[in-house]
Amino acid sequence: MYTISFIVPSWHYWVNPLKHQPYWELYYATNLRKSYSANEVTVNLEDFRGTAKQSKDLLDAVKKVPERNLYLYWIFKSGDAMEVYSIAKILKEMYPNSKHVAGGTHVDMCTSECLEHFDAVVVGPGEISFRKVVDSLRSGGSLEKAYQQKYLEVPFKDTPYPQRDFLPIEKIVNKELFSQYGGPTGTLVYFSRGCIYHCAFCVYNNPNLLQVRGPEMMRAELAYLKENYKIEAVLLKDEVAIHPNSKISMMTFQALGEAGMLWRGQTTSRASYDQLKMAKESGCLELAVGVETVDDKVMEIIDKRWQSEKQIRDFMDNCKKVGIKIKICFIFGLPGESQDIAEKTIRFLEGTQPEFVSLSGFCPIPGSPMFKDPKRYGIKFIDKNWDKHAHLLYRFSNEEEVGLPFEYEKVTPWGPSFSREQISDNIRQVQRWLEARGMIY
Repeated sequence: MYTISFIVPSWHYWVNPLKHQPYWELYYATNLRKSYSANEVTVNLEDFRGTAKQSKDLLDAVKKVPERNLYLYWIFKSGDAMEVYSIAKILKEMYPNSKHVAGGTHVDMCTSECLEHFDAVVVGPGEISFRKVVDSLRSGGSLEKAYQQKYLEVPFKDTPYPQRDFLPIEKIVNKELFSQYGGPTGTLVYFSRGCIYHCAFCVYNNPNLLQVRGPEMMRAELAYLKENYKIEAVLLKDEVAIHPNSKISMMTFQALGEAGMLWRGQTTSRASYDQLKMAKESGCLELAVGVETVDDKVMEIIDKRWQSEKQIRDFMDNCKKVGIKIKICFIFGLPGESQDIAEKTIRFLEGTQPEFVSLSGFCPIPGSPMFKDPKRYGIKFIDKNWDKHAHLLYRFSNEEEVGLPFEYEKVTPWGPSFSREQISDNIRQVQRWLEARGMIY
């Protein structure tokens, strides 16, 4: 019997790491389990969510992991990388004959670094590559250093949806995802992967296209969740939950509506009134939209020229007309911010009155244009301690300070910059304003 464990790190940057689910680990574990008979290969998840990072509890939990032939990792966020490296190191010392292979966005962007910590890496999607790894090891062969696949070669349309029985039910469903709507039983899903936009601060346009689930697979996953977990609401974690193509977005709305599923998700301000109306009719409660900044000059610098303040206001007006609540997502610390950015943001919020706001600190994500060419954006220093690359500052408490993992030159191509302390002060000022009005969750 060949044994495999997917490792899920602690997600140390979240106040409640059990609120969201490890979708991609579940997805690839399902893919592997369906590729082999039960007497050939066994696959399980070792889930460290909720265990404090770098604590004795986490160390003790890792030391209790049983020996497996192969340990797999999916490093979606760079903020998890250092912890995953340390977990792999401990497991290597405990079980020197085991192999360790990692994939995910961080691996795609920092391949050479990851090769220092793992026996092999998966670059791109893992559906085929992970099977190649397993087949090679089971046959007694040696590992390649990198298994690379293009996303276009692995359609997401009809690959198996994640089976959730790798984890206990309390780690799959909860009422916190929709606590602001009375707490229906919820979980998260992806009905697409990738993004068609090219924002300079982002790498989650990997792939740089939208691979969309087929409607039958959407229906099958929703039926599975309702039947086995009594799910009443889903968070669509897609980068763009409302596809720019109305015919494709309609397929998603129909699947959700037929299932009687409440939902919320993230989209762009390009979603039309008709799409928003159909979204509401299908069960949409709330949409998050990446406004990023209220400064049009900054919008140009970050290569989001297609979005203007007028477009954002029109989108918000349309959401209000159809009855969808709005969650605005801002990033503070972007290059070119005006000295009164905090005050301008508050004035914008007073004028538009969204229900909720998510405010993050800017993070030069490995692989993004701003990370690759910091000088162009006036960035003097980027901290390579990936633990600090988690965007979170003061959202839920004054003690919550993960970043900022960079520093600007005093004078940038757009004029005088903010210091890290000034950026933190701006974030703290707006976070407390939001907190006083109950606009954070």
